[in-house]
Amino acid sequence: MYSSERANKIVTKDVAYLPAGIHDNVKLVGVRCENSPVQGNMFLEFKFEQDGKVMTHTEWTPTRGNLDETAFAKKCDTQFKRIEQILLCYGYTKEDLSFNGESFKELCDWTIDHLNKADLNTLLRVKVIYNDKGYTALPKYATFTFIEPMSIVEEGKSVITKLGIDLFEKPVIADTEKSNPNPFSTAGMTHTESNNDPNGLPF
Repeated sequence: MYSSERANKIVTKDVAYLPAGIHDNVKLVGVRCENSPVQGNMFLEFKFEQDGKVMTHTEWTPTRGNLDETAFAKKCDTQFKRIEQILLCYGYTKEDLSFNGESFKELCDWTIDHLNKADLNTLLRVKVIYNDKGYTALPKYATFTFIEPMSIVEEGKSVITKLGIDLFEKPVIADTEKSNPNPFSTAGMTHTESNNDPNGLPF
């Protein structure tokens, strides 16, 4: 049944993750665009690394839901500004990053093309927070700086700071209890159904 020889063939695959916080000397080591095998939604994933510790940030195809045209456009604009903030770390200007696209796939291809042309050895200061699901990620906002090149930090011009809306402590997410009613309970049954005689049949 048991064999230490067999068990020792199991290779541990521990990964050191970059915790929430403001980190210096981080590198962007990869970016990919794929479809989720579970939901089929397209995503753009950025992979960051510092001293062997990794953090991935994922941007998903924006969904409209019940949003009107204005609200949906704002959602897409915020996503673009987050991606633009990353690209600006690599010597691009806002003029270089002029973009108009009809799909999330076009945005992904455009982003990857710009990063493929960039020097990814550029060191970064990155703010990592916990999202509402308890996973580390970049902040969802675009109005505050969350990533910048270390050259700005070395010049004493860094503007990254911890904000009140940033979650640096992992949230405790309680399991949702689901009601599992006892099929033998008489609650909700009529007098005839429950039958006062404990030895009687329910009919």
